Amino acid sequence: MKSYKLFILFILFITHLIGCAPSTITAIPLSIADRRSTEAQINDNKIFLAAWNPIQEIADSANQKIHFNILAFNQAVLIVGQAPTENIKNQVTEVVLKIKNVKTVHNKMTIGKVAKIKQRAKDTVTTTNVKTRLFLKIKNEVHPLHVKIMTENDIIYLLGIVNDKEADEAIRVAKSSKGVKLVVPLFELDESVKNNY
Repeated sequence: MKSYKLFILFILFITHLIGCAPSTITAIPLSIADRRSTEAQINDNKIFLAAWNPIQEIADSANQKIHFNILAFNQAVLIVGQAPTENIKNQVTEVVLKIKNVKTVHNKMTIGKVAKIKQRAKDTVTTTNVKTRLFLKIKNEVHPLHVKIMTENDIIYLLGIVNDKEADEAIRVAKSSKGVKLVVPLFELDESVKNNY
């Protein structure tokens, strides 16, 4: 029975991981475990949708290959991927900063060639691995639903509203995951939050 529950949770996370596709973001937020308010979750979905097309337009007008992924969390936007020039990277930052309700932009795009499909697939596996490991340690300090994970080129980015102990646990799990080069925590620290297992 326990393995069956883990399998169901794993499938749910797999479908949740494909958050970089605009079609999956249009759904109304359903996560009652999310520490953001429902309004904040809806605003983050709107930010995602508002950001995608302008960045794609920059990519199209550049006449060079660009790869990007976006994650919006509590009015902070994380952008990862590869841009051909620093100027294009800056354009991406500027266009996202103009979007309504955006407070912060973490543009972590690197300058250079677009990551190959093999690397992107590896990054997806890494993200899945970290989320699964957090689920298996669900009675530890951090609840997996409180941590948003994005992996790009073997670098893991962590977002969420967590306390210090939860942040430390999430970072420890991410760092100890296979193939991870670096962990970049972008948490909002709030010592008033706690898990009720």
